[in-house]
Amino acid sequence: MFPTSLNALSSFAAAARHQSYTLAAAELHITHSAVSQQIRNLENSLGLTLFVRQGRQMQLTAAGVALQQQIQPALTQIRRALSELGKSHEAPAIKVSTLPSFATYWLVPRLNKFQKLQPGVAVRIHASLEIHDLERSSIDIAIRYGLGNWADCEAEKFLEDRIFPVCSPNFNKGKLPNNINNLKRYRLLCDDCPLEWDTWSKLAGLDSASFKHETYFSDSNLMLAAAIAGQGIAIGRSSLVSADIAAGRLVRLFDVIAPSEYAYYMVTASGKKKSPTVLAFELWLRREALLFEKKDKRK
Repeated sequence: MFPTSLNALSSFAAAARHQSYTLAAAELHITHSAVSQQIRNLENSLGLTLFVRQGRQMQLTAAGVALQQQIQPALTQIRRALSELGKSHEAPAIKVSTLPSFATYWLVPRLNKFQKLQPGVAVRIHASLEIHDLERSSIDIAIRYGLGNWADCEAEKFLEDRIFPVCSPNFNKGKLPNNINNLKRYRLLCDDCPLEWDTWSKLAGLDSASFKHETYFSDSNLMLAAAIAGQGIAIGRSSLVSADIAAGRLVRLFDVIAPSEYAYYMVTASGKKKSPTVLAFELWLRREALLFEKKDKRK
């Protein structure tokens, strides 16, 4: 007689993924002994050994590997079906994950436009530096900055960026550098993408290795806040600094503008059906990005 308990199969799938009963229990919010008992019952029902202990890890046997490969697609489909069923009885909503800097400087200032177009849709912005597992999280769509090569995801580029040095107009008591070759004399501010300084420097004919005075920040929000406070010269993405330049809080240095190697992408779980709300949000993002790029390139 084969088992019919989805709990046992879910416990097995989690333990197989983590190679640990303890981590599986934490993911499922049950006890270690409950996971162990469910897997033991599953093994007894099948008459097979699914795990063997090796040190601190629970290693899959050949039978365990075969079972994992067979049930994982089915469990994923069940999870999606239950999620969609639950959403069908709720008011339309969309949960968007993005970098704090992009949320602060680009997305949130424009979000009221989407809400006017879709007044009945609740928008939940989750700002984080962490890359979430879109298959297993409640995130509907992620906005990521990179090369578009994330595993198990569908990624569509919607916004390219340009990079250039920026600083406060009051930096160095208002005596701003007017010679690119003198840039190495000043304190440079870097975020979590320090390669952007390398990209711009190469186009400007500089050796970025000659930059000696640098301060690093884990997030662009912090880097730009330091630049506005007059603490140094930051490498700015046009998407993040355009508003501050227009408001006079930052100024662009020099005429050299480099295309960024990275871009912003709309990212969703591979193969996951998109709701009408997600499709509407993607369409709005494309239109806003196009408007921004046209305006930005005229500057």
